[in-house]
Amino acid sequence: MSAAVKSGGTWQTPAGVTPELSVVVKALNEEAKIAQCLQSVVDELQKLAVPAEVILSDSISTDRTVEIAASFPVKVVQFEQLADRGCGAGVQLGYQHAKGRFVFFLDGDMVLQAGFLAAGLAALKAEAGLGGVAGLMVDAEVRNAFDAHRVNAAVSSVAREESVLNGGGLYRREAIEQAGAYAANRNLKGWEEADLGMRVRAAGWRLRRLAVPAVIHDGHQRSTWALLAGMWRSGRAFSSGVLIRQALGQPWLGAVLHHLAHPLATLCWYLLGGLCATFALLSAPGAWTMMGLGPVELWVMASALGFAGLCLLKRGLRPALLSLVLWHYWLLAILRGLFEPLRSPLEPIASRRLYGFDQELGAMGSAQSANPVQAGRADVAQPGAALRR
Repeated sequence: MSAAVKSGGTWQTPAGVTPELSVVVKALNEEAKIAQCLQSVVDELQKLAVPAEVILSDSISTDRTVEIAASFPVKVVQFEQLADRGCGAGVQLGYQHAKGRFVFFLDGDMVLQAGFLAAGLAALKAEAGLGGVAGLMVDAEVRNAFDAHRVNAAVSSVAREESVLNGGGLYRREAIEQAGAYAANRNLKGWEEADLGMRVRAAGWRLRRLAVPAVIHDGHQRSTWALLAGMWRSGRAFSSGVLIRQALGQPWLGAVLHHLAHPLATLCWYLLGGLCATFALLSAPGAWTMMGLGPVELWVMASALGFAGLCLLKRGLRPALLSLVLWHYWLLAILRGLFEPLRSPLEPIASRRLYGFDQELGAMGSAQSANPVQAGRADVAQPGAALRR
């Protein structure tokens, strides 16, 4: 254990002082990786030397994640209710307790790279219209189609202006507040980074990926098919439908539809096929023909030609079939997600402050297990309260 862990650091914010930076790390059963993640954050904050805080947002881990995190100079918060567990809720839980002018979101299986926080803060302070920045994400291993797509399509590894920030984003709190006053929609078990980016851009802010390595990501441990099955069982896949539903009537709806273009185009193609079948049933024989083919035959032929073109584009039958499978998977997930029960994203998430809040609650390192609302404390912060103060 490094000296930074044993003694904390000069970056820790004294009582009564608003931190310049909050680092929110969300985690669920990350005992094998959380120490390296938190150590990388603590080391960077020690060099950065600005008033800061680190908040571990734990989704009721059943391993030693919380125990390991408690050995670091960080604050640990945890869901009060297992039903609240989810990627979006995990981010929002950390944000509820964060007070910094700038907020950096990181996953517990990532390792922060030297120099990114300094570069990110400098960029945000230099450009008033810049709402958030990310850096280059390095995938340590590629084990499935999702990781392969991210690497091959350079989703998070090229410096440019961005529409969303994947792989850990550093945001100006003001931008988050203007984008709805919540960092992540608690109803989203996935797509939370995309949702935040689209809302921030719709509020008039710009996003950018800097030419600076930001994080190393270990990647998903499971195969493509195991991931798909797991996301369906957990409900994470349904977030695509929730994402559309939450964007209805909002200025970022177009951006959402663009991100889900392939499964939505698949739906439109089937609707066109249904329309062709309707014409064929209701029309006189031979009334609607082209090259001697009826509407349904033309649709089938166009489908076959389209698949042939997809094989050429994907450079093989197998990747083309995988794309078709994924488009249909996400289409079904969208339809299922449209009917998910929703709660207001501004509704505070009930939580427990476990460690590190001694400056506010006393008893350094002691667990606070009571429901914050029932205990009558302001443990569950209203989103955006820190800015409005």
